[in-house]
Amino acid sequence: MRICFLCNEYPPGPHGGIGTMTQVLARALVQAGHQVRVVGLYPRDYPAPDYEEDQGVRVWRLRQSSHRFSWAPARYQLFRTVAGWSRRGKIDLVEVPDWQGLAAGWPRLPVPVIARLHGSISYFAAELGRHISRVAFWLERASLRRADFWCSVSRYTAEQTQRLFGLRSGPLAILYNPVELPAGPNVSTQSGQQVIFTGTLTAKKGIVSLAKAWPRVIEVCKDAELHIYGKDGRTDEGPSMQAFISRHNGRVGNSIHFHGHVERGELFAALQRARLAVFPSYAEAFALAPLEAMAVGCPTIYSQRGSGPELIENGRDGLLIEPDQPHEIAEAIVRVLTDDRLARRLGEAGRERVMKNFSTPVLLASNEAFYQNCLSDFQRSAVG
Repeated sequence: MRICFLCNEYPPGPHGGIGTMTQVLARALVQAGHQVRVVGLYPRDYPAPDYEEDQGVRVWRLRQSSHRFSWAPARYQLFRTVAGWSRRGKIDLVEVPDWQGLAAGWPRLPVPVIARLHGSISYFAAELGRHISRVAFWLERASLRRADFWCSVSRYTAEQTQRLFGLRSGPLAILYNPVELPAGPNVSTQSGQQVIFTGTLTAKKGIVSLAKAWPRVIEVCKDAELHIYGKDGRTDEGPSMQAFISRHNGRVGNSIHFHGHVERGELFAALQRARLAVFPSYAEAFALAPLEAMAVGCPTIYSQRGSGPELIENGRDGLLIEPDQPHEIAEAIVRVLTDDRLARRLGEAGRERVMKNFSTPVLLASNEAFYQNCLSDFQRSAVG
């Protein structure tokens, strides 16, 4: 198959879960013998070339001006690029994320347009009880209604999105994000007091709740260290989230270490050294970060909201907490820091769960079958 992904955050520049998932799946598809193109809209200063090949994946980055209304012509250029490829037989299908509604207003193409739910702007606003932008809602709803087929990275996100946008039919498939299994030993659960958080420093990810919980952890585990990996974000009031955390944790500030955005290899190495990883998120679609921690055998604490119970069985292969309860977060961290047997059991069971249910080889076959079904149904509808 010749597959085209639309992605506005393909690594190595700053990226989130959509960028990581696209890269992992695209590389796996190439290794399986398929042709893959990735194209998206990027700011002029994005630290990556306009065109490159990444392990056989061909990546185009269309530069977008920072002017207020530049998004409209940029989207049209993106559509023309994809439409041209489809008409010249360069691609068999195109996949778009729900975020920003990139396929809104597209006319019919000679190839199917597939939407994958990663969690749209409107979805996250609804999950967090915030105002939903009318423009974002319109674009995202129009894009999903334009898609010939759609799938979702979790059942929870599919149900909430279908209800939010009033979609007539459900997803053709639930396709969890493929998780890489890095080579290397499992994390040691016999000693060490390092706690890891990975992700952008935003309130949505639960970093404020974790910071509030941390003094309680230090009261019991005086040698504990909190290592925070991820690009800095902003508080609701505007200032740097890193500065906010440092300022409000002065008494235990020397036990908190900020590492910023790092390469995935360095991140996996940190997870392998850590005693546990914690992600008290308020809203996610799939949440790749907890699964990556589990993949290296790192005991993982995650949120009971959203897709949390879909990904982790509480008490068996991880611990689920309520992100609005700092004392509950602290209690879960202390449990893993002080109980070697629990830490070892969670680490082993978590890695096993990822290998059986979320590893790239397992999910590659599911994605290939989904694409083949879409192609077959699209061709039948064209003949009919």
